[in-house]
Amino acid sequence: DTWVIPLVQMKPLGIRVDEQVTQSLLRAAGPDSTVFLTSGYFNLTQAYMRLVLGAGASYRILTASPEVNGFFGAKGVGAIPAAYTHIARQFYEQVCRLGQQERVRLHEYHRARWSFHAKGLWYYLRGQDRPCLTLIGSPNFGYRSVHRDLEAQIAIVTENEGLQSQLQEGQEGLYRRSTEVSSSTFQQPDR
Repeated sequence: DTWVIPLVQMKPLGIRVDEQVTQSLLRAAGPDSTVFLTSGYFNLTQAYMRLVLGAGASYRILTASPEVNGFFGAKGVGAIPAAYTHIARQFYEQVCRLGQQERVRLHEYHRARWSFHAKGLWYYLRGQDRPCLTLIGSPNFGYRSVHRDLEAQIAIVTENEGLQSQLQEGQEGLYRRSTEVSSSTFQQPDR
């Protein structure tokens, strides 16, 4: 009742399994299904952004707020959280221009004195309250993960209700410490 599929990405060597599976999932996510996508750094590839914006599924995308970004306050690279915030703002503005704020929602993770580097994808079929598929591993769904780095993750597809509940608990635990992004988010002084 459960399948575990290894996924690897190393585009410089012509290995694109993770990218192809991720694109297929984003493309196939139909109306009334929901995709929860989590990345510590908001820098989805252009291809992934196009698929999210062109899909019928609802998307809940979770990323680090500036203060829990792993680079926050770091010497020499302290502007990196601002760069990710800028990318998130541009994406959010595009979502708004397309009138998709109800379907595509951004969330920011908050937790005092923590850094956030969670990564994953949870896929909920229409009418289901637990995910039937999850991606767990190293990719950030960004340019480096797709085009430069060696990345490995697994896809878990399951009909097992106990495992689905555990996957749901993990996903909900991350989102519980988040706030939904709105236009006022980008007006805050730390932006």
